[in-house]
Amino acid sequence: MTKKSIAADGLLLLTAIIWGSAFVVVKNALDSFAPALLVGIRYLFAFLLALIVFHRHLHGITARDVFHGAVTGALLGLAYIVQTIGLTYTTAGKNAFLTATYVLLVPFGERIVFGERLKIRHYFCAGLMLTGIGLLSLSKESGGINFGDFLSFVCGIFFAAHMMVIPRFQRQTNMYVLIVLQFLFCSVLAFLWHAFFETHTAFVLNGKGVWELVYLVVFSTTLGMSLQNIGESMTRASHAAMILSLESVFGVVFSAIFLRETITPWMLAGFTLILAAIMISVRKTEAEDRPELM
Repeated sequence: MTKKSIAADGLLLLTAIIWGSAFVVVKNALDSFAPALLVGIRYLFAFLLALIVFHRHLHGITARDVFHGAVTGALLGLAYIVQTIGLTYTTAGKNAFLTATYVLLVPFGERIVFGERLKIRHYFCAGLMLTGIGLLSLSKESGGINFGDFLSFVCGIFFAAHMMVIPRFQRQTNMYVLIVLQFLFCSVLAFLWHAFFETHTAFVLNGKGVWELVYLVVFSTTLGMSLQNIGESMTRASHAAMILSLESVFGVVFSAIFLRETITPWMLAGFTLILAAIMISVRKTEAEDRPELM
């Protein structure tokens, strides 16, 4: 592995840890906010924070940059809005598992849309990863498929599309410009969704809710999304999806710690499969590659 690939894996792994911790925070924050409103607020503040941090990189923004920011922001906004709405109808475990279908959707999407050739190893690792996530997320009685499950799967489609376009847009648009613009457009879309599709009710924001919002804005959104964009610019989207899908693993860990949820033998089996998939995935030398799928 090169220093660049190690750095990319490290950034993406840190992103997965941050996002995994956010499952607990978002679940609690829904007591104070409507789903799209929560997404809109967190990305509005994330945009302002990113604007302050990255303002030196924002000179000479072009119409093409704005278009790239609008596309990535729209995909990101749709993914988070649908995921958050789905979380109100289904369990966090099923939501995490069905969202994680982007692990499979990214390489297949790249093959279909962009004509990229993938190794058999990528398909094998994606299937192994999904099996492990399934053992983690569906270890308890699932209760059947519901509307929230469907939305969670749709969310996975939007996340996959977002991950597929970021590396390509970053070839023509500065990474920091893309981060700031997609935060802005994601927030705008979420507020529009709230205005047209959600019931407008007054909410009471207590001290606990303020800290939850701060965590989501600073860590889960601004820091997490920035690390994702930087990490994805240094590796393939299909490999990035593998690492980022570990957020479901860390989500279970943080749920066990902070919500006192039990880790069952099925969950331990899921950890084993996922870690095995990661170990196989990061071994990228040509000598270890299997024949390409045509």
